[in-house]
Amino acid sequence: MSVNGKYIYLMLLFSFMLLGGISCYHYGLRFLPDSDQANALFEAQDIAQGNVFLKGWVNSPDNFWLIDLLGMAGLLKIIPDGVTVLHLLPALWWGGIIGVASCLACNGRGGRSWRCLLPVVAFIAIIPLYEQGALAFVTYTPYHVGTMFVALLGIMATGRVLDGTGGKLAQASLFGIVSVIFISDPFAVCCFVMPACLVSLWRVWTGDKPASGVRCFVLMVLAFVVATGIKTGIREAGGFRSMHAAAHFLPLSELPRHLIFSLMSVLDLFGVNFWGKTIAGRANHNALTDMVRLVPFALIVHYVWRYVRNRLDEVRQNRSFSGGDAVSDILVLGLVMDAVAASVLNFYIPGEDIIRYFLPVLLFAPIVYARSGNAEKTSGLFLGVIVCSSLACVLTWNPRQDVDVDIDPYQVGHQLDVRPLVELLRQQHLTHGYTDYWHASLTTFVSGDEIRLRAITDSPDTFGPKLGACTLQARPWLSKRQWYLPEDLQGTDRVFFLVYSHALQSDDHLTRAVIVKNLGTPDLVLPVDDSLSLLIYDRQRVMPCHGLFEWKENR
Repeated sequence: MSVNGKYIYLMLLFSFMLLGGISCYHYGLRFLPDSDQANALFEAQDIAQGNVFLKGWVNSPDNFWLIDLLGMAGLLKIIPDGVTVLHLLPALWWGGIIGVASCLACNGRGGRSWRCLLPVVAFIAIIPLYEQGALAFVTYTPYHVGTMFVALLGIMATGRVLDGTGGKLAQASLFGIVSVIFISDPFAVCCFVMPACLVSLWRVWTGDKPASGVRCFVLMVLAFVVATGIKTGIREAGGFRSMHAAAHFLPLSELPRHLIFSLMSVLDLFGVNFWGKTIAGRANHNALTDMVRLVPFALIVHYVWRYVRNRLDEVRQNRSFSGGDAVSDILVLGLVMDAVAASVLNFYIPGEDIIRYFLPVLLFAPIVYARSGNAEKTSGLFLGVIVCSSLACVLTWNPRQDVDVDIDPYQVGHQLDVRPLVELLRQQHLTHGYTDYWHASLTTFVSGDEIRLRAITDSPDTFGPKLGACTLQARPWLSKRQWYLPEDLQGTDRVFFLVYSHALQSDDHLTRAVIVKNLGTPDLVLPVDDSLSLLIYDRQRVMPCHGLFEWKENR
């Protein structure tokens, strides 16, 4: 590539990163946060204030400590506004993903031609956020977007280690990246670390550069050992604890419905889900744009299918992989393992909220296609996608108004508009209370910590025999020990419970009957809307319910 060609390539790369990041930030403003985001921001604020090891916190298995939490903490040092940080970090991650994906795409058989960038631009840089659907998760943090940026860097380092072109820097980078993944987010273990290990071992088995295969595999094992030691040390020193949530295979009776949501997730990620849309409707409900994207999507799927079939034939014949493209091997194996796991395992996430687990499919498939050099022959199709999708972005680029806010893009009741609730609580001078997980920290965040609403649950089987009649208990999931001390209720004479009037399908929701059974008739009942009410009690009536202040970190 000539000097002028390199400058053009770098300018295009930077432009796509910038435009993709701006698009992610702009459309992200149209989606409300949830309690997961609020809790992550509270953790980042704690880190920024010096609690680096998050003493007193209990996290989910994917704690995001060295990825999203550290990233937010760094941004909070520059931008104190938490809302801006929640929207800005995913945009930075997405811009970084576009940059790394472009570099990976142009290092295959297609060389460094600008046409190699087209699949990445069409399906990653210009993702269909204009549809304002479930794909909105890429504008959230922490939703594995930062993890996939780290994973792509890891795949780049792995390729150089396996090819023997990266030297000590690539080896050190691989070791550091895999350590971060094992510490912070096991999601990338399935789509990156395990495929990289398998490709390395296959090279050793078939004698295809076995020394580099051993080196790569040993580095990942050492990273796992070091990461495990670091997490154990943090826990023993009083730092954060990560709870265990084992995945199970779905029951056969639930599998068909889950597979439909899986298919919807993939189609929505690539922007080709035209089902249910009008042929020439609004820009965010237009089947024509999706159908234009459908043809190159089919080409990518067909190429990946052929790639998998060829590799299976080589495995059956017990011979080394042809082509010597370790990066493509890892990408294809990673997207297949990810798609299978997300389709048949139960992660206890309802509806199309599972779309987050198919993100590697969106990222890896266009890169593999671009590396093949086929984009040179089909550049016109990808240019058509870019033009149509860009037009849809322009037509939906209007500034966000409150009426444009999408309350719940997944239709699962996690993204909630709690602003009317906050206003009511302020009017009633209510500052301390308890509720279900999805209302709790979100309300605290939206109120600027003026209202302290903590997540609790009802567990009669666990605490009834030990603590008497009251079966209410703290819910230590993405929460801090300090929130559940009796001292947290000091400064108020009234404690409220935000409850649902009737039982819902989810056991995460508190009902009025549960609170009344444990605490008796409330002193005052205030309706919030058709389904929610505030049950208000004198603080002295709540204090004997010891489960609210019992912290069981091992649950």
